[in-house]
Amino acid sequence: MVEQQPLPPAPSLGSTFMDVFTSPSEVFQSLKGTASSAKLWVVPLIISILTAILVTSIIATNESLHGQVIDQQRIALEKQVEKNKLTRENADIQMDHLEKSGTGLFIAFGSIFASIAIAAAYFIAALFLWLADKALLKSAEGYGKHLELYGISSWIGVLGGIITLLLIVGLNSLAASPSAVLAVLGNYEATNDFHKVLSALNIFSIWQTAIIGIGLSKFSGKPAGTGIAVACGLWVLWIAVSIFLGLAR
Repeated sequence: MVEQQPLPPAPSLGSTFMDVFTSPSEVFQSLKGTASSAKLWVVPLIISILTAILVTSIIATNESLHGQVIDQQRIALEKQVEKNKLTRENADIQMDHLEKSGTGLFIAFGSIFASIAIAAAYFIAALFLWLADKALLKSAEGYGKHLELYGISSWIGVLGGIITLLLIVGLNSLAASPSAVLAVLGNYEATNDFHKVLSALNIFSIWQTAIIGIGLSKFSGKPAGTGIAVACGLWVLWIAVSIFLGLAR
């Protein structure tokens, strides 16, 4: 009976954090065929959640930004009333609760929602990356490795989140982000689908998508362009679905 050789250890958390910015091809090549390492996705997940909580706290304690949240919710509720998806009475009740909720309650509910959304995004994104890599690129790597891939690429998203927070505070606008939305920032409408598309064209999202594509190509042994094309296709699909379902901001 032939003994199964143990898999080589995964690259360290520190090396993946640095290399994903400077040499992504090498970091994903070194990740391929290694033992599982939960910290490669757990740590960036935790940092992503903490960043979202920080953003929520700053918005809640900034009178102008908090007021913009209230205004956006009011506009969204009015749209639902116009489309007969919500009665005027229920819309007024929801607005009354929102306006009376204190800063602590806003932070608590906002943080819980953000934490759940980010965690769900991690697992769902990894699932679709795994399925696409397996079906289209014929990769033999399992779901766990694609979860690590997404986690490592998320360091770029964390940096993007910090830059976005600085822009929100600096420009005093919830819509501010390092994206094409800056072209219409003065006239931004949260319910405008075209504006949502502009907001989705975020330089850090595009960067992270390209990095994910490189990872897919390394896992499957295909050219980088092929992996990036698959990643971009999934990204465009996600933008379309999120706008259709009203998830995009």
